[in-house]
Amino acid sequence: MLWFILLAGFAFLSLAFVLWASMCRRTKIPHLQKAHFRQAWDDAVELKDPSRRVMEAEKVCDAVLKSLDYTGTFAEKLKQAQARLTHVDDIWNAHRLRNRIAHEVDVRVSAAQSDRALRAFAVIIRQFLS
Repeated sequence: MLWFILLAGFAFLSLAFVLWASMCRRTKIPHLQKAHFRQAWDDAVELKDPSRRVMEAEKVCDAVLKSLDYTGTFAEKLKQAQARLTHVDDIWNAHRLRNRIAHEVDVRVSAAQSDRALRAFAVIIRQFLS
């Protein structure tokens, strides 16, 4: 009887490990799609308007997270992926800036604010497209 319990426990732990390992493998993005995302990121970074740079950079990050099977809004995707990211607070601040740009009237974004947001979003790009 003891052997049966040990065997069942081992089977359960093995199944849990396989499920965990399969969840960790969601970082696989096809090479061609990575190239597309890198080009979109480069295009976003080169924009002159600080507000548009932030908006376009988040769009690229959102597409990267979507390609990794994260679902929902950008905020929901970020919550799902945040365990795999560094400097998550900076990414949240960049997302808040993007929301201000999108939803408030006459928001002015300085080049420094835009650069800070792009550095934060770049964490997602480096993490998943490297």
